[in-house]
Amino acid sequence: MALYAGALALTKADATLSNPHREFRILVLSAGDYSDVLCGELVKASIDDIHIPYTALSYTWGDPSNPGFIVLNDGHRLPITRNLEAALRKLRLGSDSIRLWVDAICINQADHDEKNFQVGIMRLIYVCACQTWVWLGPSSTDSDDAMDTIQGLQCGDLSPDKLRLVRRQVWDGLGNLMRRSWWTRVWVIQEVLSSKRVHVWCGRKRVDFECFVKLEEIRRDFAFRDIPTQPFANILSNWSLNQQIVIRGDAPLFEWMADTHKFESTLRRDRIYALLGLSSEDSRAAIVPDYSSRTSDTLLSTRATAHFLIQMKNLLPLQSGFYKKADDLDLPSWVSDWSTSQAGYVTLVFQSAYNACGQYTTTSPRFSPDFNHLSARPADAALVLKGVIEGEIHTAVPMPEVPLYSGTDTDADLQSRMLRRELTRSTCWKWKELDDLHSNDHASDVGHVHCTVFWRTIIVDRLLDGTGPPGQEYGRHFEDWQAGIDSDGATNFRNAAVSHCAGRSFIRTRDGRRGLAPKSARPGDIVCLFHGGDVPFILRPLDSGRYSFVGEAYVYGIMQGEYSDNLSGANLQDFEIS
Repeated sequence: MALYAGALALTKADATLSNPHREFRILVLSAGDYSDVLCGELVKASIDDIHIPYTALSYTWGDPSNPGFIVLNDGHRLPITRNLEAALRKLRLGSDSIRLWVDAICINQADHDEKNFQVGIMRLIYVCACQTWVWLGPSSTDSDDAMDTIQGLQCGDLSPDKLRLVRRQVWDGLGNLMRRSWWTRVWVIQEVLSSKRVHVWCGRKRVDFECFVKLEEIRRDFAFRDIPTQPFANILSNWSLNQQIVIRGDAPLFEWMADTHKFESTLRRDRIYALLGLSSEDSRAAIVPDYSSRTSDTLLSTRATAHFLIQMKNLLPLQSGFYKKADDLDLPSWVSDWSTSQAGYVTLVFQSAYNACGQYTTTSPRFSPDFNHLSARPADAALVLKGVIEGEIHTAVPMPEVPLYSGTDTDADLQSRMLRRELTRSTCWKWKELDDLHSNDHASDVGHVHCTVFWRTIIVDRLLDGTGPPGQEYGRHFEDWQAGIDSDGATNFRNAAVSHCAGRSFIRTRDGRRGLAPKSARPGDIVCLFHGGDVPFILRPLDSGRYSFVGEAYVYGIMQGEYSDNLSGANLQDFEIS
């Protein structure tokens, strides 16, 4: 679902909802040939008494300019996008009318209050539907063969070995099919996970959704690179588990947000609203859909981040706040821009076994103003955490940025990867020279030559898959990598370094500690440990006495609770972060 402001209002004859908390409209689409004018009637139904069987439609709106139209109850011509028009024309073929739930038609797009209520019951609308039809779009030159190939997975006559023999054209078609925009939209997650049964349409071809689950399983297990990895791949990979989570209804909204950050939406707030129906009851109570001007994007992001901190009782939401923030959002430094899919660096959230806070694994964050009054001036809202200062940054040298290639040209993708690898290797060499220059047997190096501390630091003491700490042999692999020697160990080290150094700066504190911090870290910033924080965090002191949040960090020697006793000592203080 993607709501846009250009849609015209429905008329009173189009089935006015007396109770939009529970009622919804169903479109009875009249039969007709493909080229006939689209006509239909809207009738009312209730979540509490479903007496009209219907099919829910899952699709992408597409370009709202140059719309088509459908004629409704009283001759009212309602504008609809061309992609939806194509779907309705294709799906209505036959002699009988069909009953559909279609968000762009069944929700009054000009009524913000109605949209707010309808979004709140959208998961139930898909739950109550007899089935859901996914519309990937009109057919293309290679989509029919691709859909037929996927159909073979359902029939059980297409094994991975046979799939390897599929001709090149079909592989291209499979790749293009999985690149269609439907797989990238955040609303579709709720739509298909909530449905009893799902069929996928592309042009005139239809297959069971389970075929795509099987296709992803084959792609993952047999490394078929012709099929691209899109945001929906993770949903498909854990399909049964995700369905069980949705049925339980107890997953925190934060977990859904973190797992789906690569998905897109037309409206910023839909990145959050689209996942509310899948989330726990406390998340739905804390964040209520509001498409009016009463709730700004700044206020929504602030309330969401605050809710995540309260809900999780730890600082994982701050670690996930590594996404690049939109320039036009005036957000407090500790608030994440949950509307963007652009990552600043690979967060340490996914690296297990850090425990910088020791026994102090939970936190009770405070807010100024308090959570219930954040709407006054959200840009000025402060987060208050208990913690201690463990160092001050003396030097910070950033890793140059190489934008990730997102196109389909394999040669361009390889060039981008090679450039990133070489830039990481050369920059790490410069970091090493700087580290050698400033190493003077600081207390933090006791028991380790500074070279060991350095190579463990630039891979955050973890391999690419999160396992670790690596054995001492990786010191040799580091040297091989720096010398350009090709070996499996050097390759493993390189992959870990490329991933963990991207978007970060190598730092040294005044007492000689080494670490990786966000690229924006600079001399004078402080390294802090907080209650509920598995990793250290970087703050920037402000003239007002408050602090600005910079981000999570890896600092060698304090990641496993070595200094957590300080979190109960005389140095414990409140940090007011604006």
